[in-house]
Amino acid sequence: MSETGLTANVLLLAGGGEGRLVMNGEICHIQAYFACHAVKGSAFTLTAGSETIHYTVIMYKAFPMLGAAHVLFPQRNHPLRTSFVHRPVLLAELHQTAEQIEAKWSRGEGLERFHANALLQGMLYELIMEYECGQKGTEADMNMVDVVAAYIAGHYRQELELKELAALAGCSTRQLQRRFKQEKLLGPMEYVIQLRMESAERMLRHTDAPIGEIAEKTGYRDMYYFSRAFKKYHGVPPQIYRRTAASGFGALLAYSGLPDRLASSYQSLQGPVICHMRGEYCVTASPRRIAVLDVQYADHLLALGISPAGSVGTGSAALKFPQYIRERLKTTEMLGTYEYPDLQAVERLRPDLIVCTEVHAQHYERLSRIAPTLMFQRNESWQTILSLFGELTDKRTEVERIIADYLRRTALLSEQLATALAGQSVALIRPRESLVRVHTASHRTGAVLYRDLGLPAPLFVADTSDTAYHITVDRLPAVHASHYFLLSNEMMQEGISATEQSVRGMLDSDERPYIYPVDAATWIGCYGPTGINYIVDQVARTLLA
Repeated sequence: MSETGLTANVLLLAGGGEGRLVMNGEICHIQAYFACHAVKGSAFTLTAGSETIHYTVIMYKAFPMLGAAHVLFPQRNHPLRTSFVHRPVLLAELHQTAEQIEAKWSRGEGLERFHANALLQGMLYELIMEYECGQKGTEADMNMVDVVAAYIAGHYRQELELKELAALAGCSTRQLQRRFKQEKLLGPMEYVIQLRMESAERMLRHTDAPIGEIAEKTGYRDMYYFSRAFKKYHGVPPQIYRRTAASGFGALLAYSGLPDRLASSYQSLQGPVICHMRGEYCVTASPRRIAVLDVQYADHLLALGISPAGSVGTGSAALKFPQYIRERLKTTEMLGTYEYPDLQAVERLRPDLIVCTEVHAQHYERLSRIAPTLMFQRNESWQTILSLFGELTDKRTEVERIIADYLRRTALLSEQLATALAGQSVALIRPRESLVRVHTASHRTGAVLYRDLGLPAPLFVADTSDTAYHITVDRLPAVHASHYFLLSNEMMQEGISATEQSVRGMLDSDERPYIYPVDAATWIGCYGPTGINYIVDQVARTLLA
C-alpha cells in the first residue's frame, strides 16, 4: 500500500502480520498489531514481510470550527495534524469500532452517519491520548517494563502477584498492565506463565524428571493445576507432550486437535452414528458387554438399567467402586483405576465396546485392537454423554425422563434455596497440599451449585472463565462466603491433611461461617446422573435443614 500525497487524514489499524512502514522518510519495522495515523499531505508505503498484514483503513477530513480552533489547540500542535505509529493497548476494541463505522456509513442515513462520525472521534481521542501519554513517559515506562521483566525472569518459580510487581515498578497495577502489554504484547502475569511453560517444555523434552518435580521447579505446588495450565497453554497434557515430542511436531498437532471434536450423534441409514474424539462409530446393534475406564460412565449405564461388564475403580492400595453405586456393580469386573487402567484385565474381559477419555490417549491403539473404542472429553456435559449412551443402548426414552426429572427437581430446589439463603453466598473449596482451590461455575460441580441450583457465588469467584482460583490458606477469608462446602480427602487418606486442618482453623476464626465437609472423591470424580443427584441431595439436606 503506497501513497505519495494524501488528500485526507488516514487511520490505519493492523491486526496481524509483520513488515515495514516508511512514512515521510522515516522507516519503522512493523510487528503484529499497530495503529498508524498519517495526516493530509503525508507520503507513506506499507510493505508486508514474510507474513501478510491484515489492516483496516479509514480516510477522513477534519474541518476546524470557525472561531473555535484557537481555543481548542494551537494549530501547530493540533493532534489531528500529527502523524505517528503506535501500538494501542485495546486494538481489538478499535477494530470492532471500525467495523461499526463502516456498517453505519454504508447505510447512508443521516443519524447513522452522524453516529459514525461520533464513533470515529471517540476512537481518535482514545488513540491520540494513549499515544501522547506514551510519548511523555516512554523512557521511564520502558525502564519500568524492563525492571519488572527482569524480576519475573529471576523469580517466576516463586508465587508472584500483580500488586507485588506494580509496587516494584512504582506504579498502579492498571498502569503496569497497560505499559507491559504495549512492550511485550502480553500482560505481566501472562509473561510469568509464558516463562513457566517454556521452562516446563524444555524439561519435558530434555530430562526424565517426574511431572511433580517439573511442576514444583516451574512454580506450581499443585501438580494437577500445573497439568491443566500446561494443557491450556500447549494444547496437550505434559505426559502426552513428553511422549509425542520425540515423534515430531505432527504428532503434537494430531493430539492437540482431539479436544476440539465435541461429542455428538446423527442418524444414518445404517443406524445412529456416535461422534467422538477419535472418529465416528455406527451403532448397528446395541453392545452387550461394555467396558468403561471412567467411573462416571458406569454411573451412566446404571442409570439406564445396564451393568457394565467392567469398570475402573477408585483408591490405590485397595481398589473399590464408589459407595453410592457399589451395590449395583457386584457383577462388574474391576479394571484398575482411572489413571492406571489394567489393560490385561480389559483384554481378558473380551468386551463388545470400550469407553474412555482423553487421558487414555496413549492406550487408544491397544484398546481399539481389543474392541471398538469411544473416547470422550472427561469434562463433557453429563447430559450429552447420557444422551449418547441412550443412542448406543436404544434407551432414548429413559434418557429424556432422567434429564427432565433432574431439570424439574433443580428448578424447584432453586426456589427453595433462594428463600432459605436470602442472598447468602456459598463457596466450594478444596485443600490441595499447601494451596486451596476455590471452584467457580465453570467447574462441573460448581455448575451444579451455581447454575443448576442457582446458589449465590461469592464476589471473589463470580467473574472468571477458569474452573478454580488457587490461593494460600491465609488468603481464604478474602472469599468471604457465608457457607463453605469443603471437599475433603479424609476418606481416601484415612485422615485430615495438614492443609485441610489449617483451612478449618482459618474458617473457624472467620466470623463463624458454616462449614460442610463432603467427600471429594464423590463430588469431584463422579459425574453421572446418580452422582450428580447425590450431590444435589447433600446440598438440599445441608442448606434446607
